[in-house]
Amino acid sequence: MIGAGLAGLAVAKTLRERNSTFTVLEQTSGVGGLWRSAAERVPSPGYAALHLNTSAKVSAFSYFPMPESYPRYPRHDLVADYLGSFSAEFGLNEHVEFETEVVDVARNADSTWNVRTRERTSGQERVRTFRHVVVATGHHWHPKWPEPAIPGAEDFPGEQLHSFDYHSAADHVGKRVVVAGFGNSAADISVDLSRLAKETYLSIRRSLHVTPKTMFGIPIDEIASAGWWARMGFEQQRRFVELVLRVVRGRLTDYGIPEPDHRIFSSPVTISDELLSRISHGDITVRPVIERFDGSEVVFADGSHVEADTVVYCTGYRIVVPFLPDEWYRNPAGQITLYHRVVPPHLPGLYFAGFIRPVGSITRLLEGQAEWIADLVEGSVILPDAAEMTEEIDRHLEGALRRYGPSETDSVQVDFAPYLETLLTERRARAGSSRAG
Repeated sequence: MIGAGLAGLAVAKTLRERNSTFTVLEQTSGVGGLWRSAAERVPSPGYAALHLNTSAKVSAFSYFPMPESYPRYPRHDLVADYLGSFSAEFGLNEHVEFETEVVDVARNADSTWNVRTRERTSGQERVRTFRHVVVATGHHWHPKWPEPAIPGAEDFPGEQLHSFDYHSAADHVGKRVVVAGFGNSAADISVDLSRLAKETYLSIRRSLHVTPKTMFGIPIDEIASAGWWARMGFEQQRRFVELVLRVVRGRLTDYGIPEPDHRIFSSPVTISDELLSRISHGDITVRPVIERFDGSEVVFADGSHVEADTVVYCTGYRIVVPFLPDEWYRNPAGQITLYHRVVPPHLPGLYFAGFIRPVGSITRLLEGQAEWIADLVEGSVILPDAAEMTEEIDRHLEGALRRYGPSETDSVQVDFAPYLETLLTERRARAGSSRAG
């Protein structure tokens, strides 16, 4: 097991209760992944203002609820404490090798795996052989910068940083800051900055649908995981949410935000209770995409320009697993090619946990992935042949292309209920002896 964040802990707990022998390799000094790193002044996807965007009820493991004292949307340190308690409760810490970086994974002729690791303090390397490898590193560790670089960026005298390097608004008191992007990180960070920065601008390349965290007092992730929601057809779900948003939020153009060029659920949504309010109060000013830099000025596509001290690029992340060859898990177009978003068809014994982007909370889906991976590891469930797995991947990518687009992040989008049902069906339909022996 590589990684002791949310996905890695889900799989580790399931393997332990199945009495499997396993080792978790974690490059930091504790469990929790990005939730733990958010409290530290180290580059990471987390930042000081980070909270769950999904409710504590649904974000917790079904068999280990978050404490009742937690708020509906806990801060990062509370989530990290919860994951630490989870690991201790189920005896996972004894399986984790901390401060251990995975350098390389190589497949042997007998379908076992050589895993080369480096001890981070001493630099000592070792190679061990495993029958199965689970990659649970997450996909928010390799920042994506504008490509090509924005004209004039090299001469901008101020600070340019990716959200990966952003920690707190306290570092930008009294400054004029431009936030580039319109996803969840851009919304969170611009709201955070607007409380302490002198001026905060939100530069939008492509508009997205903005949704509150709750509808009718119910967290939207709890709606997405509810049985009544799953029984609605996709078009019914879409029309329902569009109608509710028009009633509770109005038109995005009323806030100076362009209307999206697509219907809801054809792209990830931006979830925020505060963004539109901060815009309405004049604390955040919306601007179009950055066209160029002119000295210390940021020039936008509509010709407007502002003096800026800092630009924060909330431009997303590349899905990279540095210790694996790219062709093991992606096609030449860059899309992720995993059977049910978990298994590379031609590499039995290698699995990916958490490489999905759901509508709703990811935790229940990780539980489903963990159970399936554990089935495959112990040999109680078989896999189809590589050709059948490849056909499923092609169907998924075709659907993702029609609904979302051609990018690598588009290729890992899943719907909560259908994806969970797919995993359950796979486990039930293919019970038997493992092809790998």
